[in-house]
Amino acid sequence: MKQEKLLEFQKKTGYEFKNTDLLITALTHSSYSNENRLKKYMCNERLEFLGDAILGFVVGEYIYKKFSLWPEGKLTKLRASVVCETMLSKKGRELGINNALKLGKGEEHTGGRERNSIIADAVESVIGAIYLDGGMDEARKFILNLLVGEIDEISSTVH
Repeated sequence: MKQEKLLEFQKKTGYEFKNTDLLITALTHSSYSNENRLKKYMCNERLEFLGDAILGFVVGEYIYKKFSLWPEGKLTKLRASVVCETMLSKKGRELGINNALKLGKGEEHTGGRERNSIIADAVESVIGAIYLDGGMDEARKFILNLLVGEIDEISSTVH
């Protein structure tokens, strides 16, 4: 990925990577890794795993504190509405993550760049990469900047 594209994407995220290799890995789909015979860990799947856990924790912590009088069931519904594929793919498109992804030719030709699951997974991968590069405070800041507006909006519809 060209340096200027990396800088542009980092600007949109509000986080500047010390180790841009983490960002490159976060934006590398397994189809690209497979087609280019890269090692299995040279794609975003492991970062996605980590990012998913961090995302759930940060959103859970935030809504637990913000909605201190809500019962567990209502908190669970809100968290599920925020960390779902639909929301993450929407936010990923706003960041332009779909345009920054490294996809294999097959995935590119079958519309992978616009596939919600791929975009949502990449958002989680970027979260994992930010966590590894800058720690929990930076990951939390990224997640909350990305999702607080959505949390506030959705919270009024949760019953």
